[in-house]
Amino acid sequence: MNIKLKYGKDYKELNISSKNIIDILEMKSIPAHENHYKLVKQKLNSPIGTKPLSKFIKERNPKNIVIIISDITRPGPFEELLPPLIDEILETGFEKDKIQFVIANGTHRKMTDEEIRFQYGKWIFDNFIIKNHDCRADDLVSYGKMKSGNELLINKIVANADFLITTGILNTHYFAGFSGGRKSILPGICGYETIRRNHSNIIYDFARLSNLKDNLIHLEMCEAAHKVGVDFCLNMLINDKKELVDCFAGDIDKVFQIGIEAIKKFLSVKFKEPVDVVITSAGGYPKDINFYQSQKALNNTIDLVKQGGTIIIFAESKDGLGQDEMERVLTSAKSLDELFLVKQEDIQIGGHRAYATGKMLKKADILVLSTMKPEKIKKIHFIPMKSFDECMDFIIKKHGKKFKSYLVPNGSMFFPIAKIH
Repeated sequence: MNIKLKYGKDYKELNISSKNIIDILEMKSIPAHENHYKLVKQKLNSPIGTKPLSKFIKERNPKNIVIIISDITRPGPFEELLPPLIDEILETGFEKDKIQFVIANGTHRKMTDEEIRFQYGKWIFDNFIIKNHDCRADDLVSYGKMKSGNELLINKIVANADFLITTGILNTHYFAGFSGGRKSILPGICGYETIRRNHSNIIYDFARLSNLKDNLIHLEMCEAAHKVGVDFCLNMLINDKKELVDCFAGDIDKVFQIGIEAIKKFLSVKFKEPVDVVITSAGGYPKDINFYQSQKALNNTIDLVKQGGTIIIFAESKDGLGQDEMERVLTSAKSLDELFLVKQEDIQIGGHRAYATGKMLKKADILVLSTMKPEKIKKIHFIPMKSFDECMDFIIKKHGKKFKSYLVPNGSMFFPIAKIH
């Protein structure tokens, strides 16, 4: 069987016997909605758990409106989502210069003007004030302690919002359970230490893909959103091409819950049982621009492999690892067990991903096909490979010629659910 997998802006070809592949697992193809503008306007006028947005704004008569938007690491059709939202606001008679956008960078770097224009569209860029959130700014506003004792520090512009709207993309998340909803606040517009303390809970078993039950990371994110006071939420459901399929508007909690059900219904992929080997691609550029971004494909596919199994990942990673703290923690650990000796209070952003990486590497050998130097890959406890043939030699030696595998062409856009026997 000849197969092509995305790799950077190109493909890698591989040849494998069909006898070794149990199934090719892909998110089903869902067409984009035919009329994005009409869809968004309809949802704003028939929201979940709140009054229609225009009526809400007229009754509240706010002095200003702040809209939180996702940063470049969450690419999606914001250029299609935002204009109908803005039009709905302006049609109430609200003044354009009293609308401001804040980019939910979390701990990520600031977006450039070029990236802002690309992500949100030229019209938004040219006509509105758009501010990058800085998690280390000296004017963050304290909303006091949360139940955990974690101090809630947030962006000053958001704190001064008279009417707050959050936007975002609904998806799975490897330790918060799911993205969307409350994540626009924490981590989106919070201070570094607030985010660090929240994310340090990754050491617990509840912090895993698609799990919300007793997940303290998720629960604290919800608490933060309630403390800040989100007036209206607009979240998108996108397909594998990052096109708008549907959206949900209204109360932030209800939007999130209905969004999760939509993800499970439309985006989940069922698998029979864990296997010896999983072969996956991070999905090509820009998903594999660095190895840090490519980790999502591993997080999404780790449940498909048996304990002691093997994962092969195609991830060009032309920009290298892509996260200094993650690289520092992984390279300084002499063994995987050493990664788990860190105290929770000492886990920094990036270090939390190193911890999660350690848990995956304890379960399976991970073979990496990339442009990164083999020495660097070895230092972070992965196994570098020069070719797919070399991967097959490793697999056959470890699992035998009758190994069973799943092929996952796009691990970054993938949500596995085990079939009930």
